[in-house]
Amino acid sequence: NYHIELCPANYGTKDKDMRILLACERSGGHIFPSLSLACAFRKNYRFKATQPTDKIYFFVTSKELRRHIEEKGFRVFGRSFSFRNIFIEGTWRFFEAVYILFKVRPQKVIGFGGRDSFFLVIFSSFLCLDTAIYEPNFCLGKANRVLSLFVKRILLGFEVTGKNKKSKVIGVPLRENIKRIDSQTARNRLNFDDNLVIFCFGGSQGSSFINHIFKEFLENFEDNIQIIHLTGSKEYFEISQFYNRINKKAFVKDFYFEIEVLYSAADIVISRSGASALGEIAFYGLPAILIPHPQAGSHQKENALYFRERKAALVFGQDGFLQERFNASLGSLVHDSDLRRAMKAKAGKIKLGVGFEDFNSDSYF
Repeated sequence: NYHIELCPANYGTKDKDMRILLACERSGGHIFPSLSLACAFRKNYRFKATQPTDKIYFFVTSKELRRHIEEKGFRVFGRSFSFRNIFIEGTWRFFEAVYILFKVRPQKVIGFGGRDSFFLVIFSSFLCLDTAIYEPNFCLGKANRVLSLFVKRILLGFEVTGKNKKSKVIGVPLRENIKRIDSQTARNRLNFDDNLVIFCFGGSQGSSFINHIFKEFLENFEDNIQIIHLTGSKEYFEISQFYNRINKKAFVKDFYFEIEVLYSAADIVISRSGASALGEIAFYGLPAILIPHPQAGSHQKENALYFRERKAALVFGQDGFLQERFNASLGSLVHDSDLRRAMKAKAGKIKLGVGFEDFNSDSYF
């Protein structure tokens, strides 16, 4: 017997009745921070008296990560499309947003960026619900730039200049399983020895570009190193076949949820520069080579430059990429332990990723 009132005075005052909708895009960079937040909410005292997963809802358009969220016990809405067509998707998302808002009747809505969740967030704002957006990156994405004009609060991952009165810096909430493990214990789980470990990945969906430039590096690098490589589902077979042909210890998966083991075993990381990945890299204090996604607006580039300015990472653009320069830089990082130590110390000083135990979910209210 719920009904939506316009701007009621008592929204959020009865914790047991609070319903929260977390609206995401399809990538892990949007979804994992929202899942961290949901788990923090569930742990919070205000949800313990009833059934907490009946009070927290997700809008997610990734088929693979949807299953992961459902396994955590949360209710998930959102249709997945196997293609990207702004007109077809936009029309569907418009009516989908109306259905979800009247089905869930949330009191609080937090958008995590991306065009898939745009209508959900803006309609929530028009209905005068308690609406916020979260931007983990150094600069606002396209959807969040528009939504920032309408929502009540803007929550930020990075400390930036020129914040307005609606903005609040809360860092990047890390996944519940992100914790430090003894390096030797982590290596034992991967059947690795004491040789240097490079961890290469291109985000939750993988990166063909990163897969192939790293593959080319390994074809010409003879030192005894060990590899962790998350390839993404599309190229897993091809890349795993490559590792069967070379004489190097390697742990190769398309995706791996126990990523805390991989970070803890690694000495060097090669990655895109989404905020979630950088929050994790800073949390573990790892020297990194960052390759911003060229189609991610400018925010991945700005994220990467933030780390480079603090001497915590080397940065390579995908446009105009030079394989020889990449090979030389990665080779120098492998051979120069002093450089790795210096970058590790700088990365550890960047206060970006907020561990689950330290994350205060009340920051979002």
